[in-house]
Amino acid sequence: MEITVTTSPDKMEAYIKITNKLPEETVDLETLMEAIRKAKIVHGIDFEALRQFCKEPVENVPFLIAKGDPPKDGEPGRVVFEIASTSSKDYIVKDRVDFREFPVQRRILVKKGQRLATILPPTEGVPGKNVYGETVPAKRGEEAKVVLGKNVALDEEGHHIIATAEGLLKVDVEKNFIEVSEYLEIEGDVDYNTGNIDFPGVVLVKGDVKPGFVVRAKGDIEIHGVVEAATVISLEGNVKLSGVKGKDKGLVKAKKDVHVKYAEAVTIEADNLYFETNLLGCIVRVTGSIIGTGRSSSIIGGEYIAALKIEADEIGSEFGTNTYLEVGVNPYLREEIKILKAQIEIDKTSIQKLLTIVKQYKDLKDKGTPIPPEREEQFAKATRTLINLRAELEKNMRKLEELQQKLGRMRFSAEIIARKVLYPGVEVVIQDARYYSEQQLPKVVLRYEDGKIFVGGYGG
Repeated sequence: MEITVTTSPDKMEAYIKITNKLPEETVDLETLMEAIRKAKIVHGIDFEALRQFCKEPVENVPFLIAKGDPPKDGEPGRVVFEIASTSSKDYIVKDRVDFREFPVQRRILVKKGQRLATILPPTEGVPGKNVYGETVPAKRGEEAKVVLGKNVALDEEGHHIIATAEGLLKVDVEKNFIEVSEYLEIEGDVDYNTGNIDFPGVVLVKGDVKPGFVVRAKGDIEIHGVVEAATVISLEGNVKLSGVKGKDKGLVKAKKDVHVKYAEAVTIEADNLYFETNLLGCIVRVTGSIIGTGRSSSIIGGEYIAALKIEADEIGSEFGTNTYLEVGVNPYLREEIKILKAQIEIDKTSIQKLLTIVKQYKDLKDKGTPIPPEREEQFAKATRTLINLRAELEKNMRKLEELQQKLGRMRFSAEIIARKVLYPGVEVVIQDARYYSEQQLPKVVLRYEDGKIFVGGYGG
């Protein structure tokens, strides 16, 4: 009887085969083990299978007698997101999720410097052993694949992905891509499906803004649909609107300019307001100008205050609709002056009271009257407060003078232009001068001259 021991090419399996066995020969375990030892097979031997083979030997067929332990390759690296609240105010970490499970349908706003994700390294794996007892090395897991887009970066250690700007977290799980976008696009309306929008970048709304809802952004805002009795505020940019129907409840406010096709019964605050067709029953306050850009732009009813200019084709209506226009005054500057004057009066009153206390102290000192320590401290505190208040009063007086001079200069460059007609019922105020239109005036310009409003012709 011949006994042959062979192994698989990867040395992970060993086989025994018997040939030329005589009828009287028996197969015993010791004989087989001797052959196995000579073949240097030492690991993963299946003794139970060998015993069974001895009982029922089969000739000329390789029989599996040993199996190695295959290596366990390392786990691949992973990108684990720290998912934040969809509220732009909270930024609360709610849960953790792997890259492939990222909820792309969710609007997730992040802050500058916020940790977005952790890159977990791959594991090394567990080595195996072949049937010769040799170590079979395991493969280390693959590194996590992630492509960093705009406004994201790795931290110094390279283990975390950090937002480098405020914005919307965007993830493409197919391309292993992550970025923070400073641009938010709403495909439909702003309503109960979207909730209020509060975004630290640029916002585009392709639908309407429904009554009672708010769109607030740090950057520019553009709305293709109608803004109803809603609030639209750009903290640092411009606002561009198709139309507004405020129903006396709406507010549009921009740090820079507002561009609108038409507006009805809405409050608008901006640097400049540019409108195409009409402003109807609005309350507008701008630090620059209100300009009608269309061929038949009109201002009908409401209150309009601008620092520099109000200009439209038609102002008022043939029905004598009350329309109030004021130029030559920055409405916010005027409010600042009002507050400053009130503060100055308060400080003057406080100074008079403190002067009385300090005089009492001086009289007592001159008479040589003993003063208890607690009274000494009260007098000292009153003296310090008096010094600070006087300094503050002088600063506010200088500031008030500067603001009043600035306000005074505005009136000489301010003007109101009706390129086609100014109707009766329009009230015009430029600084301290007032003019009320009692008749229809074609192509007219109103300016401030010698303490009164001068009505001249418009030749544009």
